[in-house]
Amino acid sequence: AHAFPPGSGIQGDAHFDDDEFWTLGTGLVVKTRYGNANGASCHFPFVFEGRSYSRCITEGRTDGMPWCATTASYDADKTYGFCPSELLYTNGGNSDGAPCVFPFIFDGTSYDTCTTDGRSDGYRWCATTANFDQDKKYGFCPNRDTAVIGGNSQGDPCVFPFTFLGQSYSSCTSQGRQDGKLWCATTSNYDTDKKWGFCPDRGYSIFLVAAHEFGHSLGMDHSSVREALMYPMYSYVQDFQLHPDDVQGIQYLYGRGSGPEPTPPEPLPTEEPQPLPTEAGSASTTEEEETPEPTAEPSPVDPSRDACMEKNFDAITEINGELHFFKDGKYWTRSSFWKSGIQGAFSTADTWPGLPAVIDAAFQDVLTKRVFFFSGRQFWVFSGKSMLGPRGIEKLGIGKEASRISGALQRGRGKVLLFSGEHYWRLDVKIQRVDKGYPRATDDFFTGVPLDARNVFLYQDKYHFCQGSFYWRMTPRYQVDRVGYVKYDLLQCPQH
Repeated sequence: AHAFPPGSGIQGDAHFDDDEFWTLGTGLVVKTRYGNANGASCHFPFVFEGRSYSRCITEGRTDGMPWCATTASYDADKTYGFCPSELLYTNGGNSDGAPCVFPFIFDGTSYDTCTTDGRSDGYRWCATTANFDQDKKYGFCPNRDTAVIGGNSQGDPCVFPFTFLGQSYSSCTSQGRQDGKLWCATTSNYDTDKKWGFCPDRGYSIFLVAAHEFGHSLGMDHSSVREALMYPMYSYVQDFQLHPDDVQGIQYLYGRGSGPEPTPPEPLPTEEPQPLPTEAGSASTTEEEETPEPTAEPSPVDPSRDACMEKNFDAITEINGELHFFKDGKYWTRSSFWKSGIQGAFSTADTWPGLPAVIDAAFQDVLTKRVFFFSGRQFWVFSGKSMLGPRGIEKLGIGKEASRISGALQRGRGKVLLFSGEHYWRLDVKIQRVDKGYPRATDDFFTGVPLDARNVFLYQDKYHFCQGSFYWRMTPRYQVDRVGYVKYDLLQCPQH
């Protein structure tokens, strides 16, 4: 979030980035199972035995099962539930949700935690009996609320307490790092095991951040008083009230209020609004509701050209609910309904006249359904058959550091991330301009994916990064949950 103070003839303004993890200040939403709260979500923070916790805990239990209170105080209300854990249940596999059994034997080796050994897709799994070699029973481990990001233990949960440089830690720490990022060990002793990851972001309270930024937009500077709203560091304070320093600051700029306290006016009766008449057959639309011109279903120009024989693709994206695979002026489609199979090859120029043969990236705007195409340092915008372009990507605010756009990820309504090598930009689609503060380094958030990905796209609400024959799939929490083949997993080509 950022704000601009008022100036001569200029009003103050505040902006909020939609790719931040905004909350009401109470942390992640974690659904519980069992306990006595009927599946209610955890309440963070909560009080247990006089101490405040902002994560699921194992304190008070001897079985290691993580739990949380579902009200602000377990001490007062005694309501709780169990947090996602492999000790409680597993997903998928062949064990009907049975919990993990630790230790278990796999390939003659004993395991006392979930593992990715034996798999190429990065999924964490466990045996649900004491011996997988004998029983072949397994399930996939659910992500805990403390699952780490990046490091060398992607997806594993933090283990508290853990030992680092001889000291014991019961929460995430920034010790040992110069960038201030919070991390934890994923075993009980970092000094011996060296297993670690970054702690998941607990988010920012949108109410307190908004109040802070509105203060800037009204002309207030940062405060040196740590408890003040305008202190230059976000924090969460329950039952927040303005500090006297904030009150003095705003009154210095605008003066003290005088006279009696204002009273809200009585609401006036209103008539039911009447719809405006329109001509027969006409419809009122806004830019957000724009409907592209209807286009005829394309006919394959070369049905003999098999997408499954292509080594790679120039671009991959989802348009109108179908994955599109572009290559040398042709494209194929595959519906999310697999029974329809692969369709094509179609001519790119027939469907979108004026495009070059090689497409580097494309995306469809969620609101307007317009399709943006990128090739080299140029881009085109299509609404049905109507085309705008070509235009240079410098018109979007992207500098010469990007020789091409390699992919795009839609982020909410009206925002798209554009990737090029080790950097990405956030585009405001409506004004067709990248936001301030970009580019940013790709590996700051997208850890564990190839930085030289050829294709980046959103599919089934997950991020996909392609390199060669493979793709890396990432969840919205920036966890790589699968590595697979483009041909066999996305195109559904037969395996010979």
